[in-house]
Amino acid sequence: MNLIKLIAIDLDDTLLHDDISLSEYTRDTLRKAMQKGVRIVIATGRMFQAARPWGQAIGLGDVPMICYTGSLTGLCESGRLIRDVRIERQTALAILETIREHGWYAQTYIDDEIYVAHRDERTDEYERQCGVKAHEVGDDFYHPKKAPTKILLCEHDEEKMKEIEKVLRETYSGEVGQVKSKPYFFEMNNKECSKGKAVASLAKEWGIAMEEIMTFGNGNNDVSMLSMTPWGFAVANASKSAKEAAGHETLSNNEDGVAKAVEKYVLGERELEIGNEK
Repeated sequence: MNLIKLIAIDLDDTLLHDDISLSEYTRDTLRKAMQKGVRIVIATGRMFQAARPWGQAIGLGDVPMICYTGSLTGLCESGRLIRDVRIERQTALAILETIREHGWYAQTYIDDEIYVAHRDERTDEYERQCGVKAHEVGDDFYHPKKAPTKILLCEHDEEKMKEIEKVLRETYSGEVGQVKSKPYFFEMNNKECSKGKAVASLAKEWGIAMEEIMTFGNGNNDVSMLSMTPWGFAVANASKSAKEAAGHETLSNNEDGVAKAVEKYVLGERELEIGNEK
């Protein structure tokens, strides 16, 4: 399937294994695709400094990395930020006041740094997963001088998460982009941003058509890029909405599903028909 010119890939639970590792087989497969002239782009909900090491591990070069679910794009090697679309500041302040009133745990992302009001075990867990330290700023958290790129709420209690989602969706519908990226993560970013829009913007810049793009994802924040092309692949461990958005399905993240599909349809001779791999 030599028509593919751009592959956009989510990181967590898609490209990376559950233990936050990347197999040598996957690295080699993606490098072979690049040697054939295929552009590889990471499209993740992660912050740039937490995503960049994975782009460097693959050897992507100084290519754009889509972060914060499409809100920020930075160059992998140089670290230069080329796009940072933030939540409107007054909207962000209103959201943070709602968070304060309810006593919810949240993190803001400003200038590619993490901020929390007060640390707890969720801060520690997030730092372990992403390898980035958070700044504890007390009540200043609720009155940032700069608008955040993203606001994330973390809650492992299912009923409490339902309340968080209900209140924020009802109160700020149409004002910000909102997605439940994991069962315990509820994220908000600029309403005009998504992974799909960011991938489409790069494709337009590079003169690549939608039918020349392959995308891989697992979560609700991947839906926009899985549905934008005939060659959207959901990994086997993907959410229901991701699988419904994708035209195709591959093996799970722990089985190197991304690399298997790339090897089969981009490096190999196997032809892929629309809707044939569900």
